[in-house]
Amino acid sequence: MRIVMLSDLESSGGAAIAAGRLAEALVVLGTEVIRVVGQPDGRSHPWKTEALMTPRERLLLNATGKISARLKMQAVHRVTSDRLRALLARVQPDATNVHNLHAAGWGVELVAVCARHAPTVWTLHDMWSFTGRCAYSYDCRKFISGCDASCPTPTEYPSLDPALITRAWRLRRRLFAQHADLVAVCPSEWLAQEARAGLWAGHPVQVIPNGLPLDRFVPLSRELARAALGIDSSGPVLLAAAQALTMRRKGGDTLVEAIDHIRSRPFTLLTLGHGHLPVDSEGIRLFSLGHIDHERTMVLAYNAADLLIHAAPVDNLPNVVVEAIACGTPCAGFAVGGMSDMVRGGITGWLAQDVSATSLAGAVDGALAGIQQGVDLRSSCRAVAEEEYDAQLQARRYLALLGSL
Repeated sequence: MRIVMLSDLESSGGAAIAAGRLAEALVVLGTEVIRVVGQPDGRSHPWKTEALMTPRERLLLNATGKISARLKMQAVHRVTSDRLRALLARVQPDATNVHNLHAAGWGVELVAVCARHAPTVWTLHDMWSFTGRCAYSYDCRKFISGCDASCPTPTEYPSLDPALITRAWRLRRRLFAQHADLVAVCPSEWLAQEARAGLWAGHPVQVIPNGLPLDRFVPLSRELARAALGIDSSGPVLLAAAQALTMRRKGGDTLVEAIDHIRSRPFTLLTLGHGHLPVDSEGIRLFSLGHIDHERTMVLAYNAADLLIHAAPVDNLPNVVVEAIACGTPCAGFAVGGMSDMVRGGITGWLAQDVSATSLAGAVDGALAGIQQGVDLRSSCRAVAEEEYDAQLQARRYLALLGSL
């Protein structure tokens, strides 16, 4: 089977990383994968890479000046649509698999181009495919009846001029009306439910969790992992990991507040990602690794920790939680989004009773108390990863779906 996989970025960000892992697993199973991306990373990969935008076009899209945002969008959408049509006519794929589009400033017309050439599956990494612009709607439910200029978060990524939001939502509605054969794959049950409540109603929506290479994300000796990273700690080590630690959607403020309420001290807070958490409390040692995209160092970080804290108030199926579980490290977080799929009491971690800093701190205290009493979830975490989050299992499920289409 020959598959064209369309995504804004090749390897930067959680959605692109998840798409790359799927592509790698598909290639291992003998599938030819051509990744069509807005910004290639320039590295060698098992798949073939085609760029849909030139560096000059990316500069135009991001430039500020007299050209309005709407005109820039129209120009980019026209050029990328024409280029994608020519590429698909040349490659002749058996199927297309769409991933995130919004980081490149692309529009849903590219999905229509794919659907006209081959059976198309859209892998949803967030809510963008069925809202007027947002990746996560939080408490807003306007995406069900129609997003408009009253959007409560128009300046949050991916931002859009409020005057354009109604049109963007209607373009999506038209896409789904004209292409009844579009299929969605959601990594979490929560995202599938949201999609079915919105514009995906009446379309097939299947749940296939993201996978990862379990031969590389593996449990290691905790003592050796700490020594390799230079962590000298006799107490527990808590890990906070996100691409941007302080952003609202990752719960940066909530995490800082929760840390102040954790009673079990002393402990080391190990951080992984962009940004600095303003933690300055007695009995807490901050150890920052910064942003790391080196897989082996990430595996060491997961193995060095007794517990991953994930404070996101909304999320789909965060890579960091799957990666931690695969390394045998349990997680504490909120029962939101795909967290309820992954974090199971007494098996892979602890869930807070409600979405608040004090409740999260309580869950962490309960986890640390259990760990100090001998509760060890390393084996059960790894067992869940092997049963549900193997990249090869994910790839086989995709091939079965694409084959059925």
